[in-house]
Amino acid sequence: MARQISWRGVLSQDGAGDGRRPETPVWRPGTPVVPPRSITEAVRVMQFAGVLSLLEIPRALLTRSDLRAAFAGEARAQGVAASAADLDQIVTLSLTISVVYAIVSATAWFTMAKATRQGSRWGRWIACVFMAVALGVFFGGLLPTAGVLARVLPIALLMLGVWALVLLWQKDSSAWIRYSTTPED
Repeated sequence: MARQISWRGVLSQDGAGDGRRPETPVWRPGTPVVPPRSITEAVRVMQFAGVLSLLEIPRALLTRSDLRAAFAGEARAQGVAASAADLDQIVTLSLTISVVYAIVSATAWFTMAKATRQGSRWGRWIACVFMAVALGVFFGGLLPTAGVLARVLPIALLMLGVWALVLLWQKDSSAWIRYSTTPED
């Protein structure tokens, strides 16, 4: 006989198909309290985004010539005569900013993952602020220089950030954070 899902305003849990209600898990003293799946997934998404942020460093260094060509083309388009030394300085400054931003970004991702795993209440709000900053940097014009790969990585990081925020604001995540931050009597 096939299992059925009954509709009562929301989908009820799918039972075993034999009419019995599923067992409700009972916490027993001495057993560890495990965070819900949404928290675990949010932590994994943040850790993956941290690794992607670190991949920005070799990407920036490998596309140095493309960046130099983009700056030279922009200088020509604006009618500015830029010497080779000027272009090298601009490229070096841009790469330095990219490397520092990648390290700070990865550190922020890993810190937020740790705070999320611990059930930090402030972690969700800081994640929201970081997402707003990331959107500002993304749309603020730091992208248009060094090719397709330089655009794909930030877009992927934005999508991961949105995914992590969605996971952090689910009901079971809120319950976990409330449980984790409530002082014991």
